[in-house]
Amino acid sequence: MLSSVLAAFIGILGSGYCFIISALGLSHGPYCLSAAEQNWVYPFTNSSGGYLLERDKWSECREPRNIVEWNLTLFSILLVLGGIELILCSIQVINGFLGGICGVCCNREEKYAC
Repeated sequence: MLSSVLAAFIGILGSGYCFIISALGLSHGPYCLSAAEQNWVYPFTNSSGGYLLERDKWSECREPRNIVEWNLTLFSILLVLGGIELILCSIQVINGFLGGICGVCCNREEKYAC
């Protein structure tokens, strides 16, 4: 039970890392060739994720083609999967603790003579 709980804690740490990195990736936007600056930059860094709702701003990235859509799809999927992993690992931690606590006292089989 202890190894299961420890593995679930590591999973919680990993899912938290994935969730945070995905949220930051969505808020900062992609690294691309900016039409305004003619240089490779993060053009949406100061928008705090506001570029996600304004499709007309997506044309600010010239290269690579469709990088904003790709960035949005990738980090959205990772965000959802990180959340699901966090939920599943939390359930596993609770299951391990309950199994460790209740498994000791509830595992005894008492036989009664009729």
